[in-house]
Amino acid sequence: MDLQRTIVALSSGLAPAHRGIVRLSGSQTSQILRRILVPADAVEVETREPLVEQFLASTRASSGVFRCELSWPGRSIAAQVYYWPDERSFTGEPSAEIHLLGSLPVIESLMARLLELGGTPASRGEFTLRSFLAGKLDLTQAEAVLGVIEAESPQQLSEALEWLGGNLSQPVRTLRGELLELVAHLEAGLDFVEEDIEFITEDVLAQSIARLAGHLQQIADRLASRGSGSRTRQVVLVGMPNAGKSSLFNALLSRERAIVTDQAGTTRDAISETLRIDGLSLELIDTAGIEQVVGDTPRHLAQAVVSERLTQADAILFCVDLSDASGTPAVDEALQRCRATGAPVLWVGTKCDLHAESPSRYAEEVDQSISVLWPDSISLLKQRLVATLAAKERDSQSATLHRAAVRCKSSIDQATAALHRASILLADQAGEELVAAELRCSLEDLAAVIGEVHTEDILGEIFSRFCIGK
Repeated sequence: MDLQRTIVALSSGLAPAHRGIVRLSGSQTSQILRRILVPADAVEVETREPLVEQFLASTRASSGVFRCELSWPGRSIAAQVYYWPDERSFTGEPSAEIHLLGSLPVIESLMARLLELGGTPASRGEFTLRSFLAGKLDLTQAEAVLGVIEAESPQQLSEALEWLGGNLSQPVRTLRGELLELVAHLEAGLDFVEEDIEFITEDVLAQSIARLAGHLQQIADRLASRGSGSRTRQVVLVGMPNAGKSSLFNALLSRERAIVTDQAGTTRDAISETLRIDGLSLELIDTAGIEQVVGDTPRHLAQAVVSERLTQADAILFCVDLSDASGTPAVDEALQRCRATGAPVLWVGTKCDLHAESPSRYAEEVDQSISVLWPDSISLLKQRLVATLAAKERDSQSATLHRAAVRCKSSIDQATAALHRASILLADQAGEELVAAELRCSLEDLAAVIGEVHTEDILGEIFSRFCIGK
């Protein structure tokens, strides 16, 4: 890829629209603009050059309304032009955006004119690639740009924006800086070994290596939890007192784990147990019934536990007793409270084998009716729970960020393994030269996460997934 050329691309969609955006980036940007821009209010030709030159001579980002010449002889169109004259642009080089009428023939005519004047069609992802090579973005942030473009849900957009903001690269960059300082102290000691100068003690070195390895493992665990089938999801059973939560808890586990009585309020603390369904690991959590309690009592503390568990839930099974024909505002309030957490809520109607004198007002509203005496209803609920969690994870992470997470986790795992080898060598008194070599390996692996060390194959694989103009 020739980074010396000035690239041109349509940045907006390939469909008729109210507005369209054409982007330029490269050393010839100002020369090309000088050839096509005409001041929108210029009556005399003599006023053209001074006004355009004044605009292009700015040393900071600026914008103005101009007419842009098209490839059609004698034709031009009004446009808002944004110009970045130096390395402070997104791509780290002179850049411009032309915002004009979104008519495709007009845009095609403008594009043709820009290419006539020396522009070159941009490749896929070339604008973001130039930003990465200029140090404006690291590799994880560049991948996040594609994640933002691909986002199909608020959850996907939120996660992509977090990555773009550096919530992964900043911790990695900080840890790499600490590791680099550690290597510097260790290698300084090797340089002055004849002088018997100790820049860092073995105890401090061992503690620092262990601490860095621990932090990296935490990052790797967080990456593994993004869309990974190995993570244990938390499924919380909630509802009013005596709604059948504990009975459902036992039925899902196929054994008696929670105490079940007819007396409301039997469950005072959260009870958890691991459940595997179709290879999916779940932490099933039975909680106390939701109720209004005042005073510093065990039941009041139980409500605090319910609130805490709800904030951590990956899915919520909200239980309502279908044998109780009465409906209360408290049930509706509790349901809204669960939905407000953002976790998917399955509204489960329990005790449907018991016939009330009149049907429950919730009978037609629940997502699924079950009875702990009917195994088929429990099996159907399990299937629905698995499908709900799968749908949530599809919504929460795009394919791009999943691939990015896999790439980053692989490098972080290698970096952590190198630190463990360094720790073993240090404990075995194998020599500080070997310890330093392993620490250097860890540094390179961390550099690969943020793209300070990269190959053309990696860049090609990432940026080829972009669309042109991004």
